[in-house]
Amino acid sequence: MLESLLRPKMAEKNIWDVFLIAIVFSVIGVVFAVQIFPAQASVFSVSLITMMFLPFFQKLFEIEEKKDYKLHKNIFLRHRLLFSVFVLFFLGLIIALSFLYVFFPQVRGAFGMQEDWYRSQGRTITGYATTSEDFYVFLANNTQVLLMVFILSTIFGAGAVFILVWNASIIAVYVGFVINNFIKNGISHELAYVLGVPVGLGSIALHGIPEIAAYFVAALAGGMLSVGIMREKLKGHFEKIFIDAIIFLALAEVLIILAAFIEAYA
Repeated sequence: MLESLLRPKMAEKNIWDVFLIAIVFSVIGVVFAVQIFPAQASVFSVSLITMMFLPFFQKLFEIEEKKDYKLHKNIFLRHRLLFSVFVLFFLGLIIALSFLYVFFPQVRGAFGMQEDWYRSQGRTITGYATTSEDFYVFLANNTQVLLMVFILSTIFGAGAVFILVWNASIIAVYVGFVINNFIKNGISHELAYVLGVPVGLGSIALHGIPEIAAYFVAALAGGMLSVGIMREKLKGHFEKIFIDAIIFLALAEVLIILAAFIEAYA
């Protein structure tokens, strides 16, 4: 029932519906995860949010695959709706999850794995190491995630949504760290949130934008390829779909290289 709240046709008419529904689904996913499986709430909340969005993205990929190649020869113009959907979907998740993280400590268990990830990486909100060795570590790790996004999208259609939701939750916890720092310095919770969201996102935007954009592009490439294989049976305009997918995947890797360089040296 919930997945019927958001349909591709609705998103096409009012793209901001994606942002609002992402907030609603995030709250539902976290609340149910904490209530049903409190010990595994981190992974279960991500899974629930993914499940609610899967039908929407699967249908959206099918619509994108059907688009007339003669109408938009430019592949970026042809798929601009899907890029916009990814951006608003991702921002909606970050806004909602960071809000829950800061204002509702009773659901903090839904972010345990994300907090552990930061501890395992030895990262803090103050910055990152800047050596050439880190560049290759960042490049290798992010390329692995990129390939995972592409493979999951190709095999399961919208399967990469899980990875995108997980990354959004990681960023949301980082933003929560920033907001809590403001609160510790005596700023009210409300003002800390208003200040902390742009400050937190801004502090990682330089490398975060190309990195997340790369995952969006890889998800699009895999999703389109998956639908193309199923619908075209390696015939029709499958060759054009395949070429688009390779172009997008190559572009995604270029963005990953750029993000790794910025993260290591900027």
